[in-house]
Amino acid sequence: MDFQAPACLLFALFAVVPWLRERRLTRAESRYDRTHAALRSLAILAVALAMARPVRIDAVETRSLAILWDRSASVSAAADEAAGALVQAWLEEAETLDPAPRLTLLEIQPGPEVTRPVLLSEVDLDRVVIPAAERTDETTPIAAGLEAALRAGGGRSSHRVRVLSDGLGTDSALASGESLASAATIARESQIVIDWVRLPAVVGDLRVTGLRPVEALHAGLTGRIEVALEGGGQVIDVVLRVQGSEVARADAVRVDGPSRVLLSYEPSRAGFLEATVEAAVVEGVDPRDGGDLRFSATLPVQPARSALYFGDRMAGGADRLSELVGPGFEIQDAADLLGSDGPEGPGASVESALASTDLVIVDDRPATALPARLQEAIVRAVQDDGVGLLMAGGEAAFGPGGYHDQPLEEILPVEFVQKEEKRDPSTTLVVIIDTSGSMGGNRVQLAKEVARLAIRRLLPHDKVGLVEFYGAKRWAVPIQPASNSIEIERALNRLDAGGGTVILPAIEEAYYGLKNVRTRYKHVLILTDGGVETGSFEPLLRRMADDGMTVSTVLIGPDAHSEFLVNIANWGQGRFYSVPNRFSLPEILLKQPASAKLPAYRPGETAVVSPTIAPAWWGELDPVEGVPALDGYVETRLRGGAASVLETAEERHPVVASWRHGLGRVTAMTTEPTGPGTESWRSWSGYGAFLSRVLERTASDISAPFVFQLVAGEEGALLVAERRTSNEADRPSAELIRADLLDSDPIEWERVAPDRYEARLVFHGADDSIRVAASSGAVGQRQRPATFLTLDARSVRLPELQVPTDSAAALDSLVRWSGGHVVAPGEPAATSALASIDSALDRQVQLRELSPWLALLALLIYLADIVYRRWPRANP
Repeated sequence: MDFQAPACLLFALFAVVPWLRERRLTRAESRYDRTHAALRSLAILAVALAMARPVRIDAVETRSLAILWDRSASVSAAADEAAGALVQAWLEEAETLDPAPRLTLLEIQPGPEVTRPVLLSEVDLDRVVIPAAERTDETTPIAAGLEAALRAGGGRSSHRVRVLSDGLGTDSALASGESLASAATIARESQIVIDWVRLPAVVGDLRVTGLRPVEALHAGLTGRIEVALEGGGQVIDVVLRVQGSEVARADAVRVDGPSRVLLSYEPSRAGFLEATVEAAVVEGVDPRDGGDLRFSATLPVQPARSALYFGDRMAGGADRLSELVGPGFEIQDAADLLGSDGPEGPGASVESALASTDLVIVDDRPATALPARLQEAIVRAVQDDGVGLLMAGGEAAFGPGGYHDQPLEEILPVEFVQKEEKRDPSTTLVVIIDTSGSMGGNRVQLAKEVARLAIRRLLPHDKVGLVEFYGAKRWAVPIQPASNSIEIERALNRLDAGGGTVILPAIEEAYYGLKNVRTRYKHVLILTDGGVETGSFEPLLRRMADDGMTVSTVLIGPDAHSEFLVNIANWGQGRFYSVPNRFSLPEILLKQPASAKLPAYRPGETAVVSPTIAPAWWGELDPVEGVPALDGYVETRLRGGAASVLETAEERHPVVASWRHGLGRVTAMTTEPTGPGTESWRSWSGYGAFLSRVLERTASDISAPFVFQLVAGEEGALLVAERRTSNEADRPSAELIRADLLDSDPIEWERVAPDRYEARLVFHGADDSIRVAASSGAVGQRQRPATFLTLDARSVRLPELQVPTDSAAALDSLVRWSGGHVVAPGEPAATSALASIDSALDRQVQLRELSPWLALLALLIYLADIVYRRWPRANP
């Protein structure tokens, strides 16, 4: 006994309430009152027990066991013998059990080429035999047998299932677990535990288990085809034949367990290709008597990629690019579509081309030649339709091309870099110092301090000269580089006051001296106490200003203002300063530092490296060696989340970078594919293949506006079309190809959801293949190029000796999910937990709910109390 809601037992405390009455009663009334209280207390107790939900735990005596015994050709003879001994022991044990369990034995017999001993037993059991005559193509229907074994229990949770198999079932799509979905549903609903004694398969069996393209094959592009093999340490040669001719091979391949071999092949046309892979043993055991060393499949080949080319700087760029990448891309020059619309805006023809192309190439085209409306249309095609975008170029692309704050900038995987160079423009300073008698005392020393302060602001590439006037003028320091600081300081120290004040000749001397120098700025600084002669200063100073020379004045002494010096500064377009003492030395401005934008395009030889060796980008090329240096590129910075495919060796600036944006992919190539930046790559034998891989990787990998899938079903295949756009006018269309592309039948679609269409197709033979040509587009508009899909019956219904060993993973997951064991016949668990059928059958219990009966009892007591209260009583 157990309670599922024990807290409800507290309600039983209310059973004392009917006894809490205190009054004087006769003997008969007292007897009546106690009976009435007892009935109510019993009713309350029954309700409390019912609310606590008591259950009774009973052992299950009904015993049921189903045994699924796989005796197919892939199970070794030794494993089959061990499994037979285990089954015989279970059956003999069943005779000793009381009560006898209900046993069901489902035996999957081998094909006629394999002989297995017949199991003899006197035990009364239901025996189901699946002979070879009822199987197709030597298949092993493990999923169907497991479902039958689960149903043999009649839905009872006490039923148990034990499987003896190598797990290499040939049910349709067993490796994906789809064929076990029905069995999993039964096991979950009935809570049935499944145990699996995993039998070893034939050891060292070499088999070809699959042939499929790694990615979609396109006409004119080199694709990779994966050959799946399994073996026991053999060394083999693998040959791929298409339409009967050898097109690729791999020699001396060691196969030890599940292995993969990649072969490269470039189909010449779109459609369907009959491909066969053959394995020839070079070293090791040749299993031609058991394994199958051939595998055939129909490979769908998609049409060549379409690309829309926007170029500007070089005529014929589309033709040169087509010649470089080969026939895998049909490149159309967008200039042919713009027509009379001009560069101010794209026409309807360009909009339609964007919706039906796989790739847009913008090659060294400045932003002024790619209007914002057209850029926005390209962005929408990338985000919503999955169209790829390759942005490439040099001096007319990226930042140099004016794409700052343009729609295309936001979706590129690189950021524009425009560095600023701070420039300190060169300056020539001529200091004119008044050394007349009026400058005696501290004034001349103060003038020297102002001169030193001004000269210290100069840089070594600047120039400086020193003129003194004392009635006459003299070059104390001829114009020379400011770096000669020692000579300039000595000349300043030698200056002393004496003589008259005649300043005009000194200014003229500075003017003629400055006319012979070539610097950005030319400045004259006059240091005097203001006691100067009169003269025609204005014409000279205005002529100096016209020639780019500025004149500033500094009043030395206690006076705060000098109108004459202010006028000189105004005529010379300079400044006036007043220096009454050494504590008021001015900060004289001689020049303003300037900055300039450095060009983002970096010409010159630049070594490049690849941080990734992904085959999707490089194929069979070696990115570590053999990539020549670039002749020029645009400096950019990789954005977070983007992948760098090729970058400069020293500064790690991206050369080829890519990322996903919306449904499409955007790739940036920061150099001209056919321009001067890749001049050195013309002699690189792998350049065409590399550029073709970049375009292929960037191009659309979905068929907008619909994505098509052909998946295996129970009777054949299910063709699915899922819409990827919001345009309700888009409709899928498909044809069932019979013999070739000229012989086809239309396929009727069923709309199962607003954006999903389905069509069911069937196989017509064991070696048949379903071939479909599907396309999509808006009603009344040009359809996109067809997408070819195929599904082979021979690949869905594999012969048993070609089933991959990893197909047993689905059965393993189901067994562990049910709470069962997965053991080998020789493991201790097989001889303990699985050796006895009694241990499995006796461990189950059954819970019986008592709440309904207690609730009924409470109701009956309550009714009895009512009858008792209303029953007439005799007078005492």
